[in-house]
Amino acid sequence: MLLKVIAVDDELLVRNHLRSLIDWEQFGFTLCGEAGDGAEALELVRDTAPHLAIVDMNMPGMDGVELIRQLSERCPELRMIALSSYDSYEYVRGSLHFGAVDYLLKHRLSPETLVQVLSKVKEKVRVELKQQTDRERERLKWEAAVPAVNQSYLKELLIGAGAADESKYVEHFRDLPYGRDSQRHVLLLMKLMNFEELHMRMNEQELTLFIRSVTDMTLQIIADAGCAVYLERGTFGVLLSMEHGRSENEIQQQVEGKKARLKKSLELYFNCSVLFVQTGIFRTLAAISAQYVRLQGKLDELQGHTPKAERAERAVVSYVTISQEKELLAAAEACDAEELSRIVRDVAQACDADRAAYPRGIARAGAELMHLAVKIAQKAGIESEWIVRELSGGPADPKDGAELESTYQALFAKLAEALSAVQTSARYSRYVAQAIRRIQQNYRQGITLEETAEQLGITPSYLSRLFKEEHGMTFTEYLTAYRIDRSAQLIRTRACSVKEIYHLVGFNSYSYFIKVFKEHIGETPHVYAGKYGK
Repeated sequence: MLLKVIAVDDELLVRNHLRSLIDWEQFGFTLCGEAGDGAEALELVRDTAPHLAIVDMNMPGMDGVELIRQLSERCPELRMIALSSYDSYEYVRGSLHFGAVDYLLKHRLSPETLVQVLSKVKEKVRVELKQQTDRERERLKWEAAVPAVNQSYLKELLIGAGAADESKYVEHFRDLPYGRDSQRHVLLLMKLMNFEELHMRMNEQELTLFIRSVTDMTLQIIADAGCAVYLERGTFGVLLSMEHGRSENEIQQQVEGKKARLKKSLELYFNCSVLFVQTGIFRTLAAISAQYVRLQGKLDELQGHTPKAERAERAVVSYVTISQEKELLAAAEACDAEELSRIVRDVAQACDADRAAYPRGIARAGAELMHLAVKIAQKAGIESEWIVRELSGGPADPKDGAELESTYQALFAKLAEALSAVQTSARYSRYVAQAIRRIQQNYRQGITLEETAEQLGITPSYLSRLFKEEHGMTFTEYLTAYRIDRSAQLIRTRACSVKEIYHLVGFNSYSYFIKVFKEHIGETPHVYAGKYGK
């Protein structure tokens, strides 16, 4: 980085001499402006934000000492060098007192002396920038670490690990918006009722991400009113703190409001039903461990003594079956928007058929589909936050299967486009990538090289040559291979016969389909279905 310098002197000859004395950029500087008096210099500093000002001491109006004084007050980070024709002690003392780095005499000014002083300035700026960068880095590290530290301290208090050094925790929470002894507190335990089912369906990385997502969402909902930490087996501890001035009724209303928001958000975004247990109001964190033990007992009692009929009634119904999930993942891998649309339609129709589950069934089905969309996007390396943003623009609570179908068909269509772009953009040229996407969208129909080339605005021969060069096969060979790959996926994931599948992937002749399938896969579709089919 070049350090910016301005020259302030009422004599043009002096400014020209300074400009030509050295190759400024060679030494890491650039002259970005000149001024002939103090007032002009103040404006120049405001407009250019230089790192260094070389200031003449003897100027009409505002002299150099006064200018250095004003600049040091307005721009403490600006470095200044005093320049004068006179070796005056008053000038030296005044300029250095107000922050000048050094003092140069015009009649002794040479490239060597100027470079020597500039090097001193450059080193000072380098050290200050490094210190500033280090401070900013430490600040960011601390800000990133604070939530984790708060959660760790809360967990230690809950499990009783903080009893030996209570003062450390009191000191830590003293400067936070919650957890102070001057406040009144309520402790919640929040249990995800279908956690074991989720645990079975997720790998370790997915489970860790899920727990972090639930924790982050909980922290966003409770905001500065408290802290949340994951404990074990789908249970989260949530501390809420309110100021002493509020009545008990007001505190309870606030707690119930937070619980309602958490419950709705967990059902909507994570497909999780939740059970809460909570303490009464207590006044010091020293009591939190005993409160936690009592809540654990209460939670165990509620879970262990729930009547079977009631548990069955509360059991979470999955509207996206394991089979449909596999079909959805396979269709996403193939960027098959039409197949994704069909699966969403089947899910929506299942919801419509289960009228007894309204309105929660619709919300739960939507949450399952959203979770799968996020999972697919993350697996492909696509940023997934847009999925939640996309849904926030539609109906918050679809009223029926038709509305659910419309919302999520649009979502998965957009996801299929994003997946196709990721698969093709980095590997192929623009025309070949567009042709592949068109095959993925229209492989069931009689798509041809000529039609595709016309739509892309190029000749069929040019598209054919590009395809052969980049993919190692012709357009028609790629289309056939893609259809066979999709048929193999459908055999593995979808409960339908080989005779149904050949038509689904765009073949008109059953015998030709069997012949081509064997050439590509190495065995007939019937043998393949016997090994891998549903």
